[in-house]
Amino acid sequence: MKSWRIIVFSILLTITTGCAIDNKSFLLRNVAFSDAQKLVSEGKLESGLQKLEQAAREEPENKEIRTMLARLREDVLGKQLFEADNLLYAGELDQAEQRYQHILNNYPFNERAKDGIAAANLERRHIVIVESAKALLAKNDVNGAETIVRAVLQENPQQSHARQLISEINSKLSRPEVTDLVLESAFKKPVSMEFKDADLKSIFEIMSRTAGINFVFDKDIRQDSKISIFVRNNTIEDILKLILTTNQLAYKVINNNSLLIYPNTPAKLKDYQELAVRSFQVAYTDVKQMVAMVRGIVKAKDIYVNEQLNLFIMRDTLEAIRLTERLVSLNDLAEPEVMLDVAILEIARGNDFLLGPNMPQSVTFSGLTPVGAAQTAATANLNQIGANGLGLKSFAISNQVKIDFMHNLTTGDILANPRIRVANREKAKIHIGEKRPFFTANIQPGINSVVTSTPTFIDLGVKLDVEPRIGLNDEVTMKTTLEVSNFVRDVPGPSGATAPLVGTRNAETILTLRDGETQVLAGLIDNRELRTMTGLAGILNIPGLDRLFTNQKINRTRSEIVLLITPRIIRNIPKLSNLEREYHFGTASEAGKLPVKIQKTAAQSLAIAPSGSGQGGLRGAPSAFAPSNDQQDVPNPFANAAASEPTLTMQVPTNVGLDKEFSVNVRLVGAKATVNADAQLNYESSVLELLDGGAKSGSRSLKLGRDQVSGLATQLRFKVITSNPGQTEISIQSATAEDIENSDSVNVTLPAAATINIK
Repeated sequence: MKSWRIIVFSILLTITTGCAIDNKSFLLRNVAFSDAQKLVSEGKLESGLQKLEQAAREEPENKEIRTMLARLREDVLGKQLFEADNLLYAGELDQAEQRYQHILNNYPFNERAKDGIAAANLERRHIVIVESAKALLAKNDVNGAETIVRAVLQENPQQSHARQLISEINSKLSRPEVTDLVLESAFKKPVSMEFKDADLKSIFEIMSRTAGINFVFDKDIRQDSKISIFVRNNTIEDILKLILTTNQLAYKVINNNSLLIYPNTPAKLKDYQELAVRSFQVAYTDVKQMVAMVRGIVKAKDIYVNEQLNLFIMRDTLEAIRLTERLVSLNDLAEPEVMLDVAILEIARGNDFLLGPNMPQSVTFSGLTPVGAAQTAATANLNQIGANGLGLKSFAISNQVKIDFMHNLTTGDILANPRIRVANREKAKIHIGEKRPFFTANIQPGINSVVTSTPTFIDLGVKLDVEPRIGLNDEVTMKTTLEVSNFVRDVPGPSGATAPLVGTRNAETILTLRDGETQVLAGLIDNRELRTMTGLAGILNIPGLDRLFTNQKINRTRSEIVLLITPRIIRNIPKLSNLEREYHFGTASEAGKLPVKIQKTAAQSLAIAPSGSGQGGLRGAPSAFAPSNDQQDVPNPFANAAASEPTLTMQVPTNVGLDKEFSVNVRLVGAKATVNADAQLNYESSVLELLDGGAKSGSRSLKLGRDQVSGLATQLRFKVITSNPGQTEISIQSATAEDIENSDSVNVTLPAAATINIK
């Protein structure tokens, strides 16, 4: 017996000990969970998350802990990402990268953290690039700085350093277009050119000798075309573009001092014009609309549209692509958005009165039960009482008078404060209330009629529709429609059907508010009063007694809707400067082509004489082909800088074919404008023929100076008349000059004899 007691006691002790251990561990798990809840309520999310993870490890099957752990992980991750994003936007790149890396340590596959680290690295690279653009701007290289900054803005339009610098660059740009194809080095040298009816080949040869520029000509160019140009102190680049444009020529850059010249015809453009391919990712605008704009304005050659990726690929000249970049950047903008802060207040007031005596208003009686044949009658008229031996069985009248003096006041305020974010010109809808059903009965005819009912729901309560239009001046124009509806009662219809009676109040208006300004819309008032009077017939209409013996019931209800709406602009279209709104386009036939221009010439610094009837020639001035005052180091092959006396120069081609014509240009360089000079030019009359109509004796007297139509330069046309190849010379044997202002004689340096190879 004792052994059984010992066994039972041992079993009970084991069960109690196990329960105690289990309870202890249960208490420990609840302590961790409770600590986590406490930390979360205090805002210490990360510490609470650690406690929850501990509780989950101790009790992995607890669904409550697992649910709270999943939710808290999302909250902590969202908070960490929010803090890291704010650091990134604030420019704290190192701290932001540390936060993102901390997130990746806990969540290795989080894409937002990976993108954040990549964005931080890209921001560092952009900052370095913008700093290099600032260095170029400090050196007054505005075009180079703009090119660099535009490239940064193409990758990140919201880069703060680049946006700030581009505003500074736009204020300094004389022309805002990108000038990637501007020529360099020798093309920047300033010269003065004064040619009249000169050969195109001679012009290019002089430019080549002056600045060391290489020209390669297409075989279809006519180099003997005549050209007249009078330009002073302008760069060779501008003069070259002017000559090419006026002669329907185009150029292709081979290197920084070499050009390929070719006719500006569609066939030659296809052969020589370089094309580039560029893809444009459209972020906010419909890619079809963007492509339609590019095709209409730029007249792009080839465009491929990828609607799935919302991008298009363009193949065209580099100038057209640069122009398209500007068009895309100006049109691909995020849609303006506004946050509508709405407060809807419904104020309801009720005032009920029930006052006065409640008098007896009816008498009831019943007759005796009839006998015999009269037993079939269901009722007895009062006139039959007594005549038929009928008597009253019972007679009753209320002996109770109740006096009412009830007064009830009811108040009800309903406040709704929704916030809704809406894009520009889109409609925002707010409904606060309920959807009440009413049923429509459908009867199918037949032996066994089948009745079906279909519910239809109507919206009751407060409905607000707002359509905002955001202006560039931070004003929001809103088309606002407010409707307040409530259920009144059911209205009976045919066949027992009912329909709801709905009371509505509507208001529609257009509001224009500044950003953050609040507008109150009130006055939607519903004021009702219902009076009910009950009393004894006859006394109710007697003045004086009606108040003593009449019971009055008065129901007063008043409700008002007040709407407060405040727009807060989240994002608006950036305000563009005048240089960004309007920029160079090019020509109708060539979009993006840089403008052809020359610098301003001072008044009376260049005199152009009318062309003579006898000889057309090369006209010069004392400063012809001389550099501007601020750039005296430019070499001038046509003037001896060390000489103090005027010099005659003679430009003759080296090689001439049989029976061909050529020109000889003679110029007096370094002389004053008041000097007249006479020179004697000699040639072999048996080999060459002078084509000006004068004597063909082998000698010609030249007159140069202010009094001559050709000025300080002249041009002679010769033709090879010999039939045998060989060599010949043209020389100037003598020259005299005189300053007509003071009648002083001027010494003139003669040029060396020129040798011509006849082939």
